Amino acid sequence: MSDITVLAVVGSLRTSSLNHELAEVAVANAPAGVRVEIAEGIGEVPFYNEDIDGDEAPVTAAALREKIAGADAVLLLAPPNNGTLSAVLKNVIDWGSRPYGASALSGKRVALAGVGHRLDTTLADAERAVTIAGGEVPEGLVEEFPIAGLDGQSVREHAAVAQRAGDLLERLVAPVR
Repeated sequence: MSDITVLAVVGSLRTSSLNHELAEVAVANAPAGVRVEIAEGIGEVPFYNEDIDGDEAPVTAAALREKIAGADAVLLLAPPNNGTLSAVLKNVIDWGSRPYGASALSGKRVALAGVGHRLDTTLADAERAVTIAGGEVPEGLVEEFPIAGLDGQSVREHAAVAQRAGDLLERLVAPVR
């Protein structure tokens, strides 16, 4: 049996993003039989515009859709941008939700996580956008990693973050196994 693939999408383009570090922790702490792949190049995907969508959608957008569709599950890492969803992550959801009636997110299990301050509204907005796009965010698949809880340690060094990230992935893929 082949590995279960989880596509991790980081909603930040910043090189030293704490949420990118969390994605790396997820890769390193994935349960046996689970491969986590971090989506690359999302900053190159143009803002969603139906005028440029269709049979000749931009190559970067088409590749993103294929990655989403090909994954068994998705992990969205949502940095809090002014208390809501980042434009980068919203754009990923928008491209993944189209074309209408053929969303790459349709029926896909999605886990949401984020490192930051005031994550409650950010993750709630992400959950709403994902479910409207056809994805499923079952109970127990939303995980907050408050900066205050890191106790001065980096995301990569924090043992509890590693444990929680691995546990979140296990809950995400359990029904897919």
